[in-house]
Amino acid sequence: MGHNFQSSFLTDLVLIFLVFFLHRVQAFPSGAPLSACGQLLPVHVDGEQQNSASPYVLILNDTSYGSQPLKLTITTVGSGTRDFMAFMLQARSEFGKPAGYFSDVPRASKTLACYENDDTLTHTAAFIRPGMEVLWHPPSKNIGKISIQGSIALSKIKFWAVESSALTGTGPIDKSSTAVQIEQNRSNTSGNQGIVKTNGAANVVGSTSNLSYLLPMFIVILVHVFS
Repeated sequence: MGHNFQSSFLTDLVLIFLVFFLHRVQAFPSGAPLSACGQLLPVHVDGEQQNSASPYVLILNDTSYGSQPLKLTITTVGSGTRDFMAFMLQARSEFGKPAGYFSDVPRASKTLACYENDDTLTHTAAFIRPGMEVLWHPPSKNIGKISIQGSIALSKIKFWAVESSALTGTGPIDKSSTAVQIEQNRSNTSGNQGIVKTNGAANVVGSTSNLSYLLPMFIVILVHVFS
């Protein structure tokens, strides 16, 4: 009887460990949810923003924007290579307004419509990647300084906020780009379910649940009851 109890106890420990492990690595493996559009940071409860210098940098192939798309490169810096698994990026003006859109997204990536079509870039699968390149198309008007902002995650529980160097626009600044108008635009888009595009296919999406780890936990309970 003691042997059976010990075996059952060890089995339960293994199953609980597996549930814990799956929960730790499962944070939105198919990409950031639309609820993260405001802060561009992971929204799962066990994510922790790092205070150290980011090992990831966002590099644009120009210092100003006009009518032509720019190449955005995400790469690592520092002594130790830290391949990343997940990300959420968006171009924003100095007033906080989302600007432009992304195209030619790399493998296992997709665009989101946080405020406008394709204005945000995220992952579709949380796998290790050493770097990537994507095209960013600037707005048709000069709305002031713009930088690419967001977050890049080494794992579910460790991520850094990132921001590129600011781009300056060419030509006269569009005076209609004010902070008041930006807040009005964001208020008008609140509650919008948004659009996700992956490889040219568009799908309407809703909110993302973070309770998917309950299924394996339920399995543990069933195994314990019927063993």
